[in-house]
Amino acid sequence: MLTAQRIARRARAELRAARRDRGLRLAAARLEGAVALEPGGPSPAFGRLGVVHVYPKLAALDTLDFAENTLWSSTRREVEPRRRVIGEATRLHGVADDAYDAVLSSHVLEHISNPLGALLEWRRVVRPGGHIMLIVPHKDATFDHRRPVTTLAHMLEDAAVDRDENDVTHLDEVLALHDLERDPAAPSRAVFEQRCRENLATRSMHHHVFVSATVVDLCRAAGLQVAMLRSAAPCHIMCLCRVDGDANDELTDSQLKACLISSLFASDRQ
Repeated sequence: MLTAQRIARRARAELRAARRDRGLRLAAARLEGAVALEPGGPSPAFGRLGVVHVYPKLAALDTLDFAENTLWSSTRREVEPRRRVIGEATRLHGVADDAYDAVLSSHVLEHISNPLGALLEWRRVVRPGGHIMLIVPHKDATFDHRRPVTTLAHMLEDAAVDRDENDVTHLDEVLALHDLERDPAAPSRAVFEQRCRENLATRSMHHHVFVSATVVDLCRAAGLQVAMLRSAAPCHIMCLCRVDGDANDELTDSQLKACLISSLFASDRQ
């Protein structure tokens, strides 16, 4: 069994390895001077100790939350946002087209009942040539490892019927297959189940389960150009997308295949 000290040492080693990843450094450099919107932010993943060091490069950061008070709104934050937008990730009412240079999203997309709708809305508010940087949890390394991967067809259907955040399509599956031993944020089974049943208020449930290839499929379905795909410990799928950029900036199928072959996660390599 790993002790807390050994777990902490391993986490630090994993973070140092991610910081040495030239692709992640180049991805962060693309956001130099950007004005960005971050649903659910600020996130430690983009901070000084995060897996991809983005915040120091930004000119300004706005955050987006679905309500004034959320499960994470009292979390200690490294960066102070320019302003906080209240609204749904799939319906950015009051945010103009091309208003931002970038959207950042860390472990948010899986919580949204209509992820394609969210990406389309984020694409709308990012100027041509701008970026959307996604961090999504990989099935293999999370409490979702027992659940089936969400298909692109299912997410296309979510968009076609414009699913709201009160959707309970995946509730029974989550309650049956969630691995509580891998979920330190859930203090007990009872608390976890209550949060899921009250998901419209908590937004804690994972509607969808991803591997790297399905993140790429979803981004392409949204009309985004996938410019970078990386895996990073302990559980991250890192995907940088371009909005209406140079076609040469998009990874080819052979390059994407190479990314999957070199993934940290076994199901990607298969």
